Amino acid sequence: MSILKIAKDILLAGAFWFCVVSGLHAEQDMRSPFVAAAWDKAALTAAIEAERPAFDPPKGVTGLTVPHHLLAADLVARGFWAASGNEYERIILISPDHFRKVQGHFSVARADLETVFGSIPTDGAVVDTLLAQPALFEPATDIQSEHGILSVAPFIRHFFPDTPTITIVASIDAMRDAWEQGVAALEPFVTDNTLIIQSTDYSHYLLLPDAIRRDQETLATIAAMDGANISRMLQPAHMDSRAAQYLQLVLQKNRFGAMPVIIANRNSAEYGSGIGSTTSYVVSVFLRDPAAGSVLRYEDHQLTFLAGDTLLGRYFQPILQNRQTTESIADTVLGVTRGAPLVINLEGVLLDEPVVGLGSGSHAMLTETAMPLLKRLNVIAAGLANNHSHDLGALGFAESVRILSEHGLMPLKHGEIGDLGGFRILPLGFHRGRGMGQRVVGSAEDLKAVCAQAAEPPLVAFVHWGTEYTDTATDAEREAALALNRCGVTLVAGAHSHQATRNIESLAGGAVQLVFSLGNFAFDQRSDRASGALLELRVFKQGTIAARLVPIPNLFEVGGEQRNQKALVPKPARLPQLI
Repeated sequence: MSILKIAKDILLAGAFWFCVVSGLHAEQDMRSPFVAAAWDKAALTAAIEAERPAFDPPKGVTGLTVPHHLLAADLVARGFWAASGNEYERIILISPDHFRKVQGHFSVARADLETVFGSIPTDGAVVDTLLAQPALFEPATDIQSEHGILSVAPFIRHFFPDTPTITIVASIDAMRDAWEQGVAALEPFVTDNTLIIQSTDYSHYLLLPDAIRRDQETLATIAAMDGANISRMLQPAHMDSRAAQYLQLVLQKNRFGAMPVIIANRNSAEYGSGIGSTTSYVVSVFLRDPAAGSVLRYEDHQLTFLAGDTLLGRYFQPILQNRQTTESIADTVLGVTRGAPLVINLEGVLLDEPVVGLGSGSHAMLTETAMPLLKRLNVIAAGLANNHSHDLGALGFAESVRILSEHGLMPLKHGEIGDLGGFRILPLGFHRGRGMGQRVVGSAEDLKAVCAQAAEPPLVAFVHWGTEYTDTATDAEREAALALNRCGVTLVAGAHSHQATRNIESLAGGAVQLVFSLGNFAFDQRSDRASGALLELRVFKQGTIAARLVPIPNLFEVGGEQRNQKALVPKPARLPQLI
């Protein structure tokens, strides 16, 4: 981070602390101290300019979650910049009812919103329709004092000045049956060109370590996109409006099929508020196309991708001997990762020279064909905790380790923790292969021995497990993930099954995230039997991890067939229980 950026951050934080403090003590200002900073045009403009991105904002943004504490005005601006490449016919703004003015479940504002940048028109026809359901919606009163609305409204006016807005305030006492009714009432008005903005601050009144723990649980819940999990969240220990979070997740899933990219997780302590009674902030951007989200890059967190099964030999090798097909594969991957560091599961043995007598089906890869692609894709580490890394015995395994190391790639050996900067990674193999001397997790005791190692959090387990040609975890894998969580693991990502999981699971209330399988990355199997996904990990300064899955095309098919060779597809095999 540059000195100029740090200076901007300090000045910005100071400006907003001044606004808040002056608002608390200036008797001549009749506005609520909670919204005083919303009327400081210069400070808001500075926050917006400080977050102006260097990239072109993506198309297809359907939702935002932003803070309403203007201490974090820069993060509010970050969220709006992410959506700024789009035009909308309607905005739905959802806020918590901080002052318990809502008598029932939800209120909706009739009047236009006034901001320091001008007024925001209300979508009157929709408001009238909602208010025709008095058991669910009531007219909002004194909306200008609700900072969940007034803190966000200036950004709406600045970025989308003429867009009609529906302003909804959700009672903090509303429960899931009311949330579901709210979804049903709003869904007809969520058009293809609607932006849903959720105004929410996250963990409240907690010591910093407790806030970080709650934030990690919340990030896991958002990534899982399962509205049912929201009812198990604590209010305000996790967030100040479960209702707003539920409406956002379910409307995004039902109406757009959109997925979140979490681009910020920060605590008020980072702004100088102290580590006592803190507030947390999360910025989420919902997108129709998951691949488009990787353009959202920021200096305040580390971005890394994990990829699944990789075999750049056998029937894949002829493809890599053709420069055009190799570039096509590279362009496909880089279109998602945009050159971010990549970690793969290397399913085989890496050799400098061919070995005489190996069958055509062997899992051997030549350095001269495999390494250029790995470097082109910015692969920084390769998992060797799998059932093919010892196919040529201990000597073959040692050769893979040597070649990877000499080319600057970290070899990830079973049970040995690797440091990837923002997080630590623990590779674990659960299936024994053909070679001798391979270590695997074969029992609960083996897992305990592995977990005895010390590692600075956050810790990610990269595991080779499960049944081939499946995409869903069994109870055995879930139990193993929970056992790893008790050892300090925040996220478990799997490989081996050749089929990619479609969703991230949130276990133990979000304490651990489970991605059963990333499927194939670059492997000589066709899409009728195999699939693949990349796992994007964003590691924030406070040590929390936001994960999301990005499906990728079948790279074997992208590269095309060479010499009319067909992919070798073994028959599925039933493998033993994990623990």
